[in-house]
This record gives sequence, C-alpha cells and structure tokens, in this order.
Amino acid sequence: MIKEDEIDLRELARTIGKHKKKLIAFTLVVTLLSALWTLTKPNIYHSQAVLVPQGGSASSSMGDLGALAGLAGVDVGKGSMTPDGAYQLYLNDYSWMRTFLMQTKLFERLNAADKDKNYRFALGNDALYHLFKRSPKKTLNEMTPKEKDDLFFKTYQRIKPQFIISADKKTSVITLGYSDPDPVLAKEIVMLFLTKASNSLRANELSDMEKKITYYDQELQKTSDLALKTQLSGLMSTLIQKKVLAQASDYYNVKIMTAPSVAYEKDKEGPKRGLIVVVSFVTSLILGIFGIFLLEFIRKDKEEVLA
Repeated sequence: MIKEDEIDLRELARTIGKHKKKLIAFTLVVTLLSALWTLTKPNIYHSQAVLVPQGGSASSSMGDLGALAGLAGVDVGKGSMTPDGAYQLYLNDYSWMRTFLMQTKLFERLNAADKDKNYRFALGNDALYHLFKRSPKKTLNEMTPKEKDDLFFKTYQRIKPQFIISADKKTSVITLGYSDPDPVLAKEIVMLFLTKASNSLRANELSDMEKKITYYDQELQKTSDLALKTQLSGLMSTLIQKKVLAQASDYYNVKIMTAPSVAYEKDKEGPKRGLIVVVSFVTSLILGIFGIFLLEFIRKDKEEVLA
C-alpha cells in the first residue's frame, strides 16, 4: 500500500514537472496582474470621532415623578435610545440619508469629476489609476430625474458600509468613523454626519418636550389638588431643565472626546496590497496544478478512447 502511494506521488510530481514552465508562467502572470490591479486602487484612510454620552435617561433623573407620568399615559424618557443606536437608525434610513447628502452637498462632491484630487497611491504614482479610470457618461446637470434618483441610491449604498458606529458596553464611549480614499473628505463626513444627526435628535426631543410641557400645563390649570399641582410643576421644571441643556450643547447628548482628523498619508487602512499579492500567488499556484492534472486526465482519456 505504501509502495503504491509512493508511485502515485512520483507520478504526480512527474506530471507537474512536465508542465512546470507553464505552471510557473501562469502563476507569475496572475500574480503580476494582481499586483498591477492593487496599484490601480487608491489608499483608504479612516477618520473617527470618539464621543462620550452626556446625561442619563429622563426617567432616572425624575425619580418617582416618572410613575405619575406613566399613569397619565405620557412617556418621560424611560428606556430612551442611546445616541449610537439613533445614529445607526439614521444611517439605515435611506430617506434621512438622502436629505443628508443633499443638504451637505456631499452628493455632488462624491460624484464630482475631480473627486479623486486628494487620492493617494502606492509608490506615489497614479498612472495606472488614470489609465483605467472611466469618466461618467453624463454630468449631474445632464441627468434625468430618474437617473439622478438611481445615482442617489447607488451613492448611498456605496458610502453606507464605509461608516462605523459602535459603542463600548463597559464605558459607553461611542465611536463614529468613516473610511474613504480622500482623507480630507473622510474627516468632513464624520463631522457633517455627527452634526446633522445631533440636530435631528435635538429637534425631535425638543418637539416632544414642548408637547409634554403643554400637556402638563393644561392639566395643571384643570386640577385643584395641591399635591398633584406640585407633582405636575416638578415634571414641567425637569422638562424645562432638559430643554435648556439640550439647546446649550453643541451635540445633543454627547461630547466629543477625540475629534476626527485628516489621516497621515502613510497611515492607510487599505488596500492590503501585500496580502492580496500573496493570496493571488497561492491561489494561482493551486489552480495551475489543478489545471495540469485536469489536462492530463483529459489527454489520457482521449488516448484510451482512440486506442
């Protein structure tokens, strides 16, 4: 049994040796093409803001007053959503993101003819990138409304995976980041998204507070019970304090601990060119050997048929 295995292994080695020039040529060509392909890709840079949540939930700050509001059928903030959860909801909401891209002019910048002006490349050479670069058939002004709508959605699909929103369970510290070939744009998108999301959260919360204050004030005017008046006044006072705090902060419910910055030219996130070349080399070698065995099998099968 061992002898047969040794004969089989020698036969396999002879088969590979017979076609070794083809195998080497195939492997080198594939590896070289993959290396050239990586040179057509710009470096990817990451920028992020580290945020610290500010304040607690409304229910915890109100104590027993939350129970009174619950009996009245009014939500005073118990179980309120964390900022990172709200940011993720906004990111997943195409309608909100479309408005965000329009208001910040990011849609035009992400699809501009000179969007690659800040791109950086391996060896500092962008010749291969421009050799294979395809210019858009139409400018934004030349597109029909339907074409522009399609491009909006494609742009959204392209940038969505480049966002990173996470929160540390122990410290509650939030990380909001974005990756892009343009390091300057990556920083700007983080700040623009944080600002717009914060403003949306603030507007929604202030609107909700106004409704609650109005409701409590109406109930305060109706009742003659002194204890109830005191409790309603306490609710209104707490909401007014929250309203003042919400308007006073730059970013709703969060404070920037580390501001986003433009990444250093050599501090790239990708592409991992070395890994890509190594993987392509190993893969092409395996495929080449498999191809040799397949060709030999087909050749022998034809010889048996002709015989």
